[in-house]
Amino acid sequence: MSLDSDGNAVSRRKALKVAVAALCSEVGFGMAEDAVLETLTEALGSYIVEIGRSTRGITELACRTDSMVSDVVLGLVEMGLDIRGIPTHARRANKTVFIPPATSSQTQHPRTLQVGEKRHHPTHIPDHLPPFPDPHTYIKSDAIRQPFNEYQLIREKAATQKRDVERALTRFIAKTGETQSLFKDDVSAFPLIAVKPTPLPYLDALLPKDQDIDSLEQELQHRTKLAGTSDDERGPAGSAINGDSARGLQSQESADTDAIDNPYLRHTRMPSRKR
Repeated sequence: MSLDSDGNAVSRRKALKVAVAALCSEVGFGMAEDAVLETLTEALGSYIVEIGRSTRGITELACRTDSMVSDVVLGLVEMGLDIRGIPTHARRANKTVFIPPATSSQTQHPRTLQVGEKRHHPTHIPDHLPPFPDPHTYIKSDAIRQPFNEYQLIREKAATQKRDVERALTRFIAKTGETQSLFKDDVSAFPLIAVKPTPLPYLDALLPKDQDIDSLEQELQHRTKLAGTSDDERGPAGSAINGDSARGLQSQESADTDAIDNPYLRHTRMPSRKR
């Protein structure tokens, strides 16, 4: 029987390695290389296995199955060990006491997913044969749930998500910004987002931030100057051309003006001049 023949060989080898290290420390060694400890551990393990083989042979020779202390003593004598030094070695002064190893928890294997109930054997199949597998191995079973297509459920889900988002944003602003409390004693209870008053609150409604009003005004003024000075500079020879260009600028100007949705910010439309 080899030392590494079963699953507990690793734990036994660790215990032998600790025993070898303790004996080296008792003798006087301060440190040892890992290769040396492995060699001594292998030698000690082989020696213990040989003692067990001799003891088993002596036990079977005596027509017994359980070994006794006398069988172990005869096995040691057969291997050439002086057993009279064992009591002295057991009563030595610098003996190292080994701490018992902690009990390791058993690894829990995950249970196999079982869907449905297993079928029993029919009457013509003997009971000693393996049972049927789980029904999901040969019967189609949907592992996902079909999405909701009803209008009411979709609206409820959307409303719930919107409410959760608003609540999360409110809590984030309340934790990161300035807050006000309803109770003077407990400031942390029922925090409210602090209101920041502005001197002219109506300007936010009259000045939309998504449009660049200044650039539109500058471009409109520049086009108005060009349209006003074209008639005086070119004279009567270019009146037809100036009239067409003025109409084009006026139509483009009206298109730029219509792009502004706020009626308070739209420029005044000048009436067309009749020649």
